This record gives sequence, C-alpha cells and structure tokens, in this order.
Amino acid sequence: MNEETPKNRRLTEEGVREDLQRQPHLMMKLAENALTVAESLRDNYFKNTAKFVTALRKAIDAGDQGQRDEPLLSVHKIKDAEWATVQNEVVTFIDGGIGQVQIASQVPILLRVGSYCVRTGERRLTEREKFGYYPVILGDLEGGSKERKDFTDIVRITAELLGGLSALERTPDLHILMFHGPLVYLMGNYAGHTPFTERDIDLFLGQYAPDPDLGRQLKEDFLQKAKLDIYPEMTDRS
Repeated sequence: MNEETPKNRRLTEEGVREDLQRQPHLMMKLAENALTVAESLRDNYFKNTAKFVTALRKAIDAGDQGQRDEPLLSVHKIKDAEWATVQNEVVTFIDGGIGQVQIASQVPILLRVGSYCVRTGERRLTEREKFGYYPVILGDLEGGSKERKDFTDIVRITAELLGGLSALERTPDLHILMFHGPLVYLMGNYAGHTPFTERDIDLFLGQYAPDPDLGRQLKEDFLQKAKLDIYPEMTDRS
C-alpha cells in the first residue's frame, strides 16, 4: 500500500480543497466569483474550481516528471543577462478602473485610466518614473446605454485605448506598451449600445489626446470612417 505523501495529497481534490480553505482571501474571491455565474452553476462552483486546480497541478507535475511532450509551465535561465542591455528602455503600463461612491447604494460615477511609465536604468527618480491620470465623469457622457451593466466597460475600454494612444504620442522612444485586461475583447457582446455623441468624442479626446490638433484629426478621421463604413452597416444601407 502506497503511503500518501504531502506532495501526492496536493495532487488530489481533497488536498486542493484543504489548501483553498486555509486561505481566507481566496475563499472570499471564490464566493464573489460564484455570484457572477449562472445560478445553476453556483452550488458546484467551489467543487469545480477544486477539480480544475487539481487537473492543473497534475499537468504541471507530469511536465516536471517528463511525462508530457510539452510541459505546461517551464523555467528557463537567462544566460549572460545584463542591465546594460536594457539601459534606457522605456516601458508603459495602462490600466483603467471605476470609482464608486456609496450614497443610498453603490453607483459608479467616475472612470479613470492611469499610466505608469518607467525608463530602466535611469538613476534620477524624476526622469525614471512618470505617472498619468485621466478621469472621465460618467454622468458627463450623453451617449451610450447607461441602463446596461456593461456601459462602464464600454467607456473603460475606449478610455484605455486612448490612454495607450496618448502614451505612444507623448513618448516617442516607447519600447513596450502593456495593457491590463484580456488579449482580445469580444466586442459582439457589447452590441446594441446607443452611440456616443460628438460632444462625448470631444470629452474623451480632451482628456487623452496629447494636443488639440491630434484630437481634431482623430475626430475627423473617425467621423469620415463612420459616415462611409460604420453608419451604413448599422442601418443596413450602403
């Protein structure tokens, strides 16, 4: 009879459940996530999560034992790496979020996109790190279907893309631009929203365009494309 070792136990569902239960912050997150799925899935949400983690652990372990053609995760050593090779490399990270205020209930009122720019190897702090903060008051927007739950997502995605554009324009020597979020947004899920108005476009560009001339050019290019391509498709007319 094989004696169960701690390593073997962590590859079982029971071991995974015990590990999760010993970490209250993970249990809280699982409980929150369970409320976002269909009601029919909630009862088994914790059990299914444990099954997934178990399968993941087994796959990683099989890779470590050489039992998989391609390991799920692998660790590589970077030889002869020196900071000098990335000296003065500029990296910017973009992330957006929703601000909330609790009056009678939690109501989103503010969206902000932040940018964090770093120049590697720079010793002067004022030159090494730069922060950008771009707020949008949701109530100032005229367009969009505000009654829909994904309204704030539409605004955030738009603002994050404009924040990235702003970073590219403001930092000519930018080497890496990173966004927080999925690699690909399934935009079909957001179909049916009321279009943003021209005033909304001005509001967005006023916050994110590096200079007024670029903002006006972006707006003119968009309106031209909308007139030729977007609006005809929305109305089934060519």
